[in-house]
Amino acid sequence: MPAPPSPAKPLLTLAACFALTACEPAPEPSALFTLDPNAPTPPPTTEAQAKYSIDATTPLLLDLRGAATGDAYALTCAQDELVVGLRGRSDTTVTALGLICARMLENGTFANRDERPMIGAATGDEFFSECPQSEAVIALRGRAATTLDRIGVRCARVRPWVQMGSPGSIEPSFGGSGGVPFTDTCPPGYFLQGVLGYAAGTINGTQSLCVPIVT
Repeated sequence: MPAPPSPAKPLLTLAACFALTACEPAPEPSALFTLDPNAPTPPPTTEAQAKYSIDATTPLLLDLRGAATGDAYALTCAQDELVVGLRGRSDTTVTALGLICARMLENGTFANRDERPMIGAATGDEFFSECPQSEAVIALRGRAATTLDRIGVRCARVRPWVQMGSPGSIEPSFGGSGGVPFTDTCPPGYFLQGVLGYAAGTINGTQSLCVPIVT
């Protein structure tokens, strides 16, 4: 009668199988997943930047503040510019008024600030109410009755105002304390491009001219 198999034989056979498997060469990597170590690293993808432009063909006029007496005037920036500040003269009222304009670049920033001529009288102290370098005017604020008693600006950056209606800085106002307070704000997405009104030795009335920014 044959002897029963030794229990050590199956264990040796199994160990030999493991050894042979370990000694087999590693399979070739799939060409689909092979990486070239010398290949350039692709740059990170970024969202395309919005481009902004001024639509000067569809202006919006806000309410007249003050009186419609005297000679009509129109102070405006060029079609590719926005108002970035006001200049003028004042004592107890606003006696002279002018614009500070800047060209809007397609990324919503500004270049070439320029002080434009003033209308009105040569009396009173000169003033400037200007936006920070990266902002433009979205609102005129002040006081008015039969004349323009006081004037100043509020500003905003282009992207936050156009996309989210977020205003920016409030700049000082100049003039007297008479009249009724007002704040005339362009709708979200619109900026000031000009000021219309009436003057006769002093600034009697003013009206905001707003234009939309399109992408």
